Amino acid sequence: MVRVCDRCGTVCSADQEWCLNCGVRMTEASQRLPGLRAAGLVVALAVLLAGGAAAASYAALRGDARSAANVPADTTGAPVAQAPPATTPVAPVTPVAPVPTTPTTATTTSTAKKAPATPAAPATPAAPATPATPATPPATGGGGNTGGGGNTGGGGGGGTTTTTPTTTTPTKEPFGPVVFASGQGTIYDPNGIAADKGEEGNAIDDSTGTSWKVVLNAGETGGLGYVLDFDDPTALKRLTVNTATSKLKIKILGTTKSALPPDELDANWDTIASERTLKSGKNAVPLKAVSGAKSKYRHVLVLFTSIPGSPATAVIREFTASS
Repeated sequence: MVRVCDRCGTVCSADQEWCLNCGVRMTEASQRLPGLRAAGLVVALAVLLAGGAAAASYAALRGDARSAANVPADTTGAPVAQAPPATTPVAPVTPVAPVPTTPTTATTTSTAKKAPATPAAPATPAAPATPATPATPPATGGGGNTGGGGNTGGGGGGGTTTTTPTTTTPTKEPFGPVVFASGQGTIYDPNGIAADKGEEGNAIDDSTGTSWKVVLNAGETGGLGYVLDFDDPTALKRLTVNTATSKLKIKILGTTKSALPPDELDANWDTIASERTLKSGKNAVPLKAVSGAKSKYRHVLVLFTSIPGSPATAVIREFTASS
């Protein structure tokens, strides 16, 4: 035998004392009114078909009193007992869209209370900003900035700050090597006294493994040399002669003219290193600028004033220069 809840019309078992859907206590009046039970069953089925299982579950969890309007009112006047509260609070269930379903037998459900919201932690107050340290005003001395009459330091005596100018001592530029290109060095023999001119390019090929050897005609001892030709005027500071000929005498001339002077006695030559005797090996010769420290020359001539030997022979391993 089954019974129908007088309040919500839920079908209950014969030995059930409480309605599991709305929590109303089952009364004897519900048992003595079979017609009312049948009507409640019809109403309950209609509600389940119209609203769906999801809507009925949502109404049960919320305890919505509006569901009571769809069932007959309690005619017995008996007090309505509320279901005991759940002992463990759970988070609220997010409602879903109602989906019509076939009504099923109600299962045991307990009304859950909403979990209390956790209060937010109070915001930590920001630390006060540290005030900037005021800049120290410059010392003006004595008693004031501008004295009477607009003169600095007036009225206080000693208000003027004296700045000592800094003198920068110019530094000398270091020596820098000059790189010679092929064809930049040639023999200088205006009188035609060389019997064998040798390989001129070997004197500036940046290798001491090759040498330039010149042999003079019989009876000649000097009066020719080697010319370094610069496309742009260049200020040389030092010339190094690496020779295999001991007691070779040279002097160094320079000209600013684009064309070579016809011989070593021409006035267009400047003497930038006086005559000296070389030893076998490296001989560094400092150069001077006759017309000033910034003189630049288009051509520099290493003139052989005296070549030892018979016939006179000079061997140059390498010419190097610094600017």
